[in-house]
Amino acid sequence: MKVLMAVCWCLFLSTGAYAADKWKAVESLLLDGVPDNWQQTRLADEIEVNGLPMLIYEIEGPQPLREAAVILAGSWAKARWKVTTKAAGHEVQIVAVKDGWLKQANLSSNNRKQTQGYLSMSDLPARMQQDIDTKAPVLAKHLRKPSGTVILNEVRTVDMAGESILTTMTNNFDMEQNIAFYQEDRAAEAWKLSFKKTTEDNSGTVMRYVSPKQQEATYTFTRNAGQTFVVVNWITR
Repeated sequence: MKVLMAVCWCLFLSTGAYAADKWKAVESLLLDGVPDNWQQTRLADEIEVNGLPMLIYEIEGPQPLREAAVILAGSWAKARWKVTTKAAGHEVQIVAVKDGWLKQANLSSNNRKQTQGYLSMSDLPARMQQDIDTKAPVLAKHLRKPSGTVILNEVRTVDMAGESILTTMTNNFDMEQNIAFYQEDRAAEAWKLSFKKTTEDNSGTVMRYVSPKQQEATYTFTRNAGQTFVVVNWITR
């Protein structure tokens, strides 16, 4: 869930994927300027957002939000990053670009009136300048989808526990048709239903399937504004 929250705040669009095992060499670029008394926790060994490799850290600092944002933006600017800051309600977004790298902070206040949020980094500016990966990435390759389904977002994470692919999709079929489609789809692959729950008002359904090889897929179905939304968390251990 933390990874999902982090990537939903990031405003990047991917142009493709390639090997992302390079972050150890550039972690200092992302963390440069972060005060020593801020807690810093890396999220996953590998993360791809819509095919774009990224480095993401969860952070928490003792300063109030506005003060923390000023400290971080000032530190990045002093290090000659091109910095822009945007405040919206109780959140602050800081974006910095330098030498082909793009890093971003999304900060908010916690219930102790301190600062929490996420730092993320990609080489998107370098990709765009060099015209790397000109073709759009193929997302949700591991999933069958009803005709006309649109992929809204996909996040892939890899850590010691295995690989997780979180895919958000939408289509014009009603929720029952989507549920029936994926029930038939998993049954054809001999996956077993291990959990199913529907809300009391029938506005949402969650189903979890387990494969003979102990893969796991959780499907969440919701309906809004004439569209059905399907979120699939596909786990390979």
